Amino acid sequence: MSGKKIGIMGGTFNPIHNGHLLIAENARWQFGLDQICFLPAGIPPHKQNLMVLDGHSRCEMVQLAIEDNPDFYLSDYEVQRTEPSYTYLTLEYLKQKYPEDTLYFIMGADSLRDFATWRNPKRISELCHILVAVRDTLEEESLTTLSKELKQQLGTRIGIINTPNVAFASHEIRMRVNHGQSIRYMVPEKVRAYIYEHQFYTMPEDTEI
Repeated sequence: MSGKKIGIMGGTFNPIHNGHLLIAENARWQFGLDQICFLPAGIPPHKQNLMVLDGHSRCEMVQLAIEDNPDFYLSDYEVQRTEPSYTYLTLEYLKQKYPEDTLYFIMGADSLRDFATWRNPKRISELCHILVAVRDTLEEESLTTLSKELKQQLGTRIGIINTPNVAFASHEIRMRVNHGQSIRYMVPEKVRAYIYEHQFYTMPEDTEI
């Protein structure tokens, strides 16, 4: 993988859905990325109180979702860790493993607004470019000032991914499964079958398991 442009698509993926895949493909095409690495979080520091499926199950769903795209691949690095997953540590690992590659970390607009509060944002800015998915021109305009501020404060290099508006999230998918509603076309068909086969998300979000 020496000298490649690698997109890093992190997230809990609880579960992965078509919006994730659409953002990743748009980032790959728009910025000429060679590959996209899907990196399910192990113990997300900001989501420790939510009902999150085990790492193996989330990795299985990601693999099912991306298996027909040769430009996408799965890394279970964070899932294998026993400590909370911090982005800067993962990027340091990837940069050490692939020193010739250029890394592009993909996130949503909401995450960029919180970026300065992340653990060690300056180090993240040193290790990678950040690609932000926006859904409309108004959102893009609102991020322009923030991008300039982050560049001045932290040296953050930010690119905007133009992607269609997919107005659903993993939380909504979990709620729909819990209430017996359809999730067809919200997730890849193999992921949908896997969720129902294993009866995931059938308990309320606040249920302790």
